[in-house]
Amino acid sequence: VAVVLERCYNKDGDMQIVVMNNGTPKAEYRVYSGFVAAWSEQLTAQVALGKRWEVHNFSVAAVDSFLRFLYTGSMPSNTSVAIETALMAEIYGVQEPGKSVEATLRGNVPIRDIYAMLEVAHRFPDHGMEVRSACLRALLADPEQSLREAWTLNPRILEELLSLASNDIGDFELAKMIISWQEQNPHQNFADILQAHVSFGGFNDERFQEIRYHADRVGLGFLVDTMWAEAQASSGDWTPDFFKYLEAKWELQCQEHRRNMPFIGVWINLIPSNLGWKAPLHSHGPHKAQEEVARNVLPLELQPGESMTWFMPIHTVHVSGVSFADKFPVECDGEACIEIYSSKNGCGWELLWNSLRSTFSCRTKERVRWFKLTAKHYPFRNSLQVQGVVHAG
Repeated sequence: VAVVLERCYNKDGDMQIVVMNNGTPKAEYRVYSGFVAAWSEQLTAQVALGKRWEVHNFSVAAVDSFLRFLYTGSMPSNTSVAIETALMAEIYGVQEPGKSVEATLRGNVPIRDIYAMLEVAHRFPDHGMEVRSACLRALLADPEQSLREAWTLNPRILEELLSLASNDIGDFELAKMIISWQEQNPHQNFADILQAHVSFGGFNDERFQEIRYHADRVGLGFLVDTMWAEAQASSGDWTPDFFKYLEAKWELQCQEHRRNMPFIGVWINLIPSNLGWKAPLHSHGPHKAQEEVARNVLPLELQPGESMTWFMPIHTVHVSGVSFADKFPVECDGEACIEIYSSKNGCGWELLWNSLRSTFSCRTKERVRWFKLTAKHYPFRNSLQVQGVVHAG
């Protein structure tokens, strides 16, 4: 049937569709009004306005593809034309092209093509939320790769993308990337973007010196010096493992007081989602086992669907990354096997990291004292290591 309809496309019809550009006709098509109207209420209303339909704001390629889709169900291979076709279809109540574009974006679409699709989508801010979201999800699946040439995007789109990627890429990696944008495009000033989206609070001196070296080469040295000075004004201790850092502080306190001091309940609290949760067996009993799980001496064990929450009453940390002691399954049917959330107060939670990401880079926008790890699909037996700058109070 599609082959026969393809042969009939634009050959005859009782309705004329004219693509206009600045008041000038650019292309004309003949279609059967009854066939077009049958697709949706919006197209029925359009056909009722008369036998001549002037289309504005859409390219000839998009209009041709939209009409061809109505006849044959096929979508164009060009991704920019496809998303414009989907947007036109959505405006006129036809949802299938949008679903086709979303399915395409779940595949291996080149980054530049996704950039071009986003640019098209942002021409129609009141429509295409689903396809625009699909574009953003495709880019945020691996932000360290997909943001490398994001400086070519419209500033408004770039700002939206960076705001959404704030937890998906570490400050160190993002700072290097923004500095590389400045190097590739010296005529545009990226200082405001660097200052707005990067925090040096989670840097150690070695990382700052590397950023300082690259920034100085592109004229951003003074800015990063200022940002570093502000971060140092409220500096703390950098650690690759927050829980082991707390263990060291606790051991020092025990030595100073010459007696064992409580660790669980003072330095850290463990709050399992399952009240029947048990730590691994320990020769000194369950309380000692819980303490050693909290200190990352013993691994944390969770069953699928269970979570563990950590609360630090005394300390906060500005996170710059996470890691694990051992390997683990990362996905199940396209879903993450592990999710980690952070919170400054235990009420509002933000996704810090999930196992679908290709790296362990992540960050918090501010200091936090709560973490929650959820095992989604498989049993979890591992130790979470939180990297960042620790502050008392």
